[in-house]
Amino acid sequence: MPNYVHRTTKQYLQSWSPNDLPEPLANYIENPDLSAVVGVPSRYWVITGDVITEMSQAEKDAVDAALLQAARDAVASQVDGVEDIIRALALTLLDELNNHADKINAILDAADTAANINDFKSSMLAITDYPQRTIEQLKTTIRNKLGS
Repeated sequence: MPNYVHRTTKQYLQSWSPNDLPEPLANYIENPDLSAVVGVPSRYWVITGDVITEMSQAEKDAVDAALLQAARDAVASQVDGVEDIIRALALTLLDELNNHADKINAILDAADTAANINDFKSSMLAITDYPQRTIEQLKTTIRNKLGS
């Protein structure tokens, strides 16, 4: 039985009956000459007509850059998953950063509105300390953020 290479996906099918191919025969190269691409990953193959050749280094670099970008996009999109730990951590981190920003803004407001040092001291005394967090509080917060 012949071997086939899919013209688009570059999938290599060894010893397949033409009747068993998942797509029409026109989408495949029958018994392709792979001598020019021995040991080369199929993502670096160029198919022109029925000829399979190896990409140039610049083309390989472009393929690798696109794959890296896609992998990074996939990781970044995990933030959109409502049951994902990354999203829960990101939301927790945002809350903590916003709480810190609120404290800094309260200090800046105290400085902006103070007419003298005593006013400033009085305003500063009204600002409560920001507590440190424990691992248990972090786990509880993450658990509460899942699904949101």
